Amino acid sequence: MLPACLRASAVPATPTGVRSSVPAWVLASGLDQPDDLAFHDGVVYVGQLGSGRVAGVVPGSPPVQSTWTVPVAEGIGFIGSTMFVASQGDDSVKVIVSDQPRTLLQLQPVAGKDNVDGIGVQGDQLLVPDSPNGTLLWVDGSGRITRSVGGFNRPTGAWPLPDGSVLVADEYGNAAFRVAPDGSRTALVQNLPIVDDVAADPQGHVFVVTPVVSGGRLAELVDGRAVDLAGGLLEPQGLGFDGAANVLVAESAAGRLDLFIRSFKLVPLAQPPAAGQPVCLDLVRAPGFTGSVELNGPNGVEVIRQPGTTDQGEVLLHPDLCQQRGCPVTASSGDRTDTLWITR
Repeated sequence: MLPACLRASAVPATPTGVRSSVPAWVLASGLDQPDDLAFHDGVVYVGQLGSGRVAGVVPGSPPVQSTWTVPVAEGIGFIGSTMFVASQGDDSVKVIVSDQPRTLLQLQPVAGKDNVDGIGVQGDQLLVPDSPNGTLLWVDGSGRITRSVGGFNRPTGAWPLPDGSVLVADEYGNAAFRVAPDGSRTALVQNLPIVDDVAADPQGHVFVVTPVVSGGRLAELVDGRAVDLAGGLLEPQGLGFDGAANVLVAESAAGRLDLFIRSFKLVPLAQPPAAGQPVCLDLVRAPGFTGSVELNGPNGVEVIRQPGTTDQGEVLLHPDLCQQRGCPVTASSGDRTDTLWITR
């Protein structure tokens, strides 16, 4: 008979000074002016204005810093496995090749205005807000501009929608827009000071961050209004989602990457399990989330007990596997997934 499972979870700290209607975690701290971010293949990549590096963050592990830098790292996007980074310092978009940044697109700076900001990806095209020139650009993998839509004040974020539309944050226009495939625009919110970034989850809920001096906000746009999910943030800049549609926010002035749990999240472990010791896997649920959660893993992970509609499951790691990087345990509920790497 197996011994009782080891309860070894370590719930991350709550962001100091932040008011939130859902559970909130600090995924990483000590970042150098973190700005825009991208969630890719289970890792949160964060551009840092101060160091020019991109940090890779996995819950429960210290950030891994890129060996390379760009002049003021802003937006991040992936086409396939290739990373692209907006370089605000020299108003360009870099492609990372063989762990080195190369200029893919050189834009034209405007005196007295900040350069390119957040970027997005739509299919095989980059979405590049040419911020000082008030234009959204579609750019292919060779750096060729294939399409543009102008008329913005200062576009700083772009997010693709399944129907081919694009959400655009117009920072100094104090608005967020939906740009239809034919180029027509619909305002989702107006007169909202400093809309720095915008993003939509797979269910179509649209969120914005506003880094106003009096206290940054993370808000959902509902019928033309901004309804706060969190407040008191210190210059929130980057915005995105993990695989379970939880909201990721970078607080630039606090040097933090935060997570706001809107569905469920596996809790990192405080220590590696001993050989033959089953592990209790805890999960945190957002208020009102009652969906059944199922665990699964590769060869080397045995699921002993499923969480179902509870807050805990149980797994056992094979003694000869899950070394070094470890084994991934995935929690699923419908189309929402979350992965925790466990090293024995």
